[in-house]
Amino acid sequence: MKQSSIVSAVETAISSYASHDALATADEVITYRQLGEYVDEFAAKLQTSARPGEFVGIEATRTASSIVAMIGAMAAGCPFVFIDPRDSETQNASKVASLCIRVVARTEDRSPIPALVAASTLPWGAAEEQQSRMVGSEPGDGDRIGYAIHTSGSTGEPKCVLVRVDPLARVIQDHVRRLEVTARSRTLQFARLTFDGCITEILWTLTAGACLVILPEQQLRPGGTLGATLEDFRITHLKTTPFALTATEPTSAMSLQHVINGGGACRPAVVRKWSEVAAFHNAYGTTETTICNLLTDPLNPDQCTDGVPLGDLVGEGALRLEPLPTAVDAAGSDVPRGELVITGECVALGYLTPTGVQHFRDANGARVYRTGDVVEERDGQYFFVERVDRQLKVRGYRLDPGEIESAACRCPGVVEAVVTAESHDGSAQAAADALVCYYLGAATAREVRGYLESVLDGYKVPSVIQRVDALPYTRNGKVDRDALRAGRRAEPDTAVAVPVEEQILQLVRRLTGTTDAGLADNFFDIGGDSASTVILVTKLKELGWMDVGVRDILRARNLQDLVLQLSERSA
Repeated sequence: MKQSSIVSAVETAISSYASHDALATADEVITYRQLGEYVDEFAAKLQTSARPGEFVGIEATRTASSIVAMIGAMAAGCPFVFIDPRDSETQNASKVASLCIRVVARTEDRSPIPALVAASTLPWGAAEEQQSRMVGSEPGDGDRIGYAIHTSGSTGEPKCVLVRVDPLARVIQDHVRRLEVTARSRTLQFARLTFDGCITEILWTLTAGACLVILPEQQLRPGGTLGATLEDFRITHLKTTPFALTATEPTSAMSLQHVINGGGACRPAVVRKWSEVAAFHNAYGTTETTICNLLTDPLNPDQCTDGVPLGDLVGEGALRLEPLPTAVDAAGSDVPRGELVITGECVALGYLTPTGVQHFRDANGARVYRTGDVVEERDGQYFFVERVDRQLKVRGYRLDPGEIESAACRCPGVVEAVVTAESHDGSAQAAADALVCYYLGAATAREVRGYLESVLDGYKVPSVIQRVDALPYTRNGKVDRDALRAGRRAEPDTAVAVPVEEQILQLVRRLTGTTDAGLADNFFDIGGDSASTVILVTKLKELGWMDVGVRDILRARNLQDLVLQLSERSA
């Protein structure tokens, strides 16, 4: 089988930078000469155990051995899939069975050369009769599979994507050039090995003769821990998530040269913060289109106040927008908006399904993938808006929460924002009748509301705007919206001993998110609407004011008026 240009590039780095550090862990350093020897030894072992084109499993541990296994598999002409022992046995057994894996590379005795074990001997190994066929041992030229990645399932059921090896070369070359990766660079291997972001981190480093720093996840925790790691290991190149970039503070002791946001929407505050210590880039891509499709040049924070662009094309492909209803900017002009569609050689082979490969091709046989991402085009640049399947319907309007989140993040003092549709009373069963905005930052809820009212149509301004100390995240690095909703459902203190005014203020604060709501406030000025008015009346009746009505809320000039009315009825 023809050797991939990626393997050739790694071999060139091995011969050109033999004495340079290739891999660094907390305990050891491996030179390029040693890396070449380990890869050759593993590839030779693999060629005796698996046929070219046959999938090999690689146990996903943060060790030099896992990296040797990955490069060795590519050298042997075997596509690979990372298998995380921490995932469920059912999930891993499905990977092994569907990809017909017979052998798995494992780290044993801290050796940098992986051991090969029969998949059937592992807890999640498939039965022998399931291993009698392969996904496709001899695919046509241009369709050679490099690896499989299973999507996170955050937008539905996880899918197994078969990624072709040939398009990788251009993607990696573009990263090396734009990120100025040299033999003096040091990349932190941040992404989990079961996420395809790790592929670019590993390959832009090892094709350029740079050093890949591999550390346990405990040393990568966003915040002070990650900051210390960046300092201690003299990291020059970091690609990480919006969450990690928000939670971690850059320092002058860091050696960073290039920082890349990936895996989620980038906010102006993050660009400004990290641009103080390094060239900051935003990246966009999908698993189905070979990891990364767009990458910015170093961003100027002053040019990102109205949003952060997705960047220029990376790799071999083309982009187009499938029309959607247009948006309107602050000046009342139409903004081209559509679903981003990616075409060309960067598009992966397809999804592996129980009935075969579902190819990413259109009726004419052209490679095409619809991303499901709503994107706007402004001044020749693309800006992420929202997932098509995350559009919300509240108050009779169909809304893109990402548009509102982006607007909130342009408000001074807001670092990050998440918009959800929920019931006003916090019930998980009731229909969603409120738009809720949770945000991080020093701005008050009043300031955020005032800003949003100045830049958005009234129907897009959330009823509830609530500051949070931290956003909860899932294991896959996505914001846990269910956890946010659950936090808001907590009942306020309505004990009899609580004064009337405090009971009312607690209810109003909960319904609007305005934690400093006071008696001088008008309920509707701080977010009250028709739906929350009904909820407020219901809650007041539950507290004993059985004759209170909607009219009382509407007529009250402020909450003090409402308190006086209810106090008189309690006398």
